[in-house]
Amino acid sequence: MSIDPPVPPVIDLACTVAEVAAWIRARTKDDNGNELGTFTEDTRPTADQVQEAIDAQVVLLGEQVGGVGPDCADLARGAVAIGAAAQIELSYFPEQNRTDLSPYIYLRDRYAEALTGLTQCVMGNLPTPVDPDDPDDQNLRYGTIDCISGTVAAYYTGRIWPALPNPPAPTPPDPDDGD
Repeated sequence: MSIDPPVPPVIDLACTVAEVAAWIRARTKDDNGNELGTFTEDTRPTADQVQEAIDAQVVLLGEQVGGVGPDCADLARGAVAIGAAAQIELSYFPEQNRTDLSPYIYLRDRYAEALTGLTQCVMGNLPTPVDPDDPDDQNLRYGTIDCISGTVAAYYTGRIWPALPNPPAPTPPDPDDGD
């Protein structure tokens, strides 16, 4: 008798086209300059092109944070939306990225913050309620913090315990001292 290992759930991390549009609403204009609020076949980029950016961001996200469980899926979809919006700014409006006309720099910074939060969630370092009905009931998990002892760091950098060029020779005991 064999036991099959549990299969992790497949979680769709793709956000919607409308969620990307929420980050760059000004880019959802049609040929007449009307803001549509989402991407369609009449916008630049089109809804299909935005979906391609979303799909690319899902792959990149997996490379950066690894597997994402159900508790972190909403954070992952939010990061995908921000990343796709930044990718659209870079690829469809490159002439504006070095000016104040593009939100790319803001999106890039916000994406980095989202990845940090998502990474913490994936590692289990975000507080999650044990009892969803009780906001004071928090389940804090353990994580890893890179911590170098100040003594060790100072020793190896030579800030403390410098080597003496000629250490003093030990004084032998005096046999006449009688102690």
